[in-house]
Amino acid sequence: MTADEILSLVLLLAVFAVAIWRDVNVGLVALPAGLLLAKIAGVPGEQALAAFPVQIVVLIIGVMYLFGHAQRSGAIDRLVHLVVRASGGRDWLLPWTMFLVGAVLSAIGTLPSATVAIVLPIAMRLARNRGMDPVVMAVVACAGAGVGGFSPLSPWGAIVRELSEKQGAAFSPTGLFLGLAAIKTCTAILTYLLLKKFIRRGARPEAPAGPTEPAAAQAAAPMSRYELGSAAGIGAFLVMVLALGMNPLFASLLVGLVLHVVFKPDTRQVIGDLPWSVIVLTSGVLVYVGVLERVGTLDTLAGHLGGIDIALLTVLAIAYLAALFATVESSTVAVLGVIIPLTATALPHQSSAGFTALLIAICGVIGAVGISPMHLGGGLVLANTGDEENPRVFRWLLGISLVAALVLPLLLLLVPLGVGV
Repeated sequence: MTADEILSLVLLLAVFAVAIWRDVNVGLVALPAGLLLAKIAGVPGEQALAAFPVQIVVLIIGVMYLFGHAQRSGAIDRLVHLVVRASGGRDWLLPWTMFLVGAVLSAIGTLPSATVAIVLPIAMRLARNRGMDPVVMAVVACAGAGVGGFSPLSPWGAIVRELSEKQGAAFSPTGLFLGLAAIKTCTAILTYLLLKKFIRRGARPEAPAGPTEPAAAQAAAPMSRYELGSAAGIGAFLVMVLALGMNPLFASLLVGLVLHVVFKPDTRQVIGDLPWSVIVLTSGVLVYVGVLERVGTLDTLAGHLGGIDIALLTVLAIAYLAALFATVESSTVAVLGVIIPLTATALPHQSSAGFTALLIAICGVIGAVGISPMHLGGGLVLANTGDEENPRVFRWLLGISLVAALVLPLLLLLVPLGVGV
């Protein structure tokens, strides 16, 4: 490796180390680090900034602009409460109602981290009120957001698509979505059954059976004009994208603007609610990855990985590298930004089915550790857990994520093996 390539890897490790040590948004560290690397390596500034993900940034803004209306109007809260009420007091159904709500919200375009932020506080409150184990509820509820996380309409799906296209790798977005959704659902069911077997709690419900009073009131109240409008807007967005084939970026911005003009929400709140931290993170990481490509680091790493005689061992090496990154890094976007280009470069000339299988194996590992206490999901679980339960819940969440990081790379090798990679 050249001195510039070694420096690029040292800086990359430093970026993650500083972000974890000082709890700084990775993008805020990666962006100046990428520009510094470009300066040292002699990469022109305009070439370094050419990797800025304009389409992804605008897509995130558009989708969250639209779904922010649904959140502010109360339409999403109503949906959650209605699904909970539909469980009919059957406690075993409650985690799966949260799973279903999370899966639907993510699949139709809500940023998975936003889905977790919407669903998890309600799920943990239900667990407390019904005397359910918070670990069981948290694992299943977070898995639901991951089921829809790689939908063709999701920002995660858009990131994978753009990174793959830059490397000239073709894959099936629908196949990736369905494959990961099936894997996530199966692992959620298996984890649920194992947790129910091994976790024994004698807690009693703190509240009587049936929907909570706020939930019942929310479900019984008539829908406001803003709720109806935002629900209709999401329906129109889905029709425009899925039936008419319109660009999700344009469709989300158009529908969001119409709702804004008609219902006139507070513009400062609308702007403030946009996920700027995710935008900064995505931009910084992808600019740094673009500089890595210019310097030649990815090609060199891919050459070393590609030198492994058996392709499946290459996949396994990348999967464990992804598991390592995803375990210590709180952002799925940051991990995708590094791992997807590396996968495409290390395993070139794959068929569409082959690269789809590779992505399922790699992204399945990345998504599996999202319950770690160092991630948004795990952090929200702990934030919504009582002080007396926090140490136990922390240990369980960390243990589950570490077991997933160790076991899943081996199990998911069956996917590329099945298509002959």
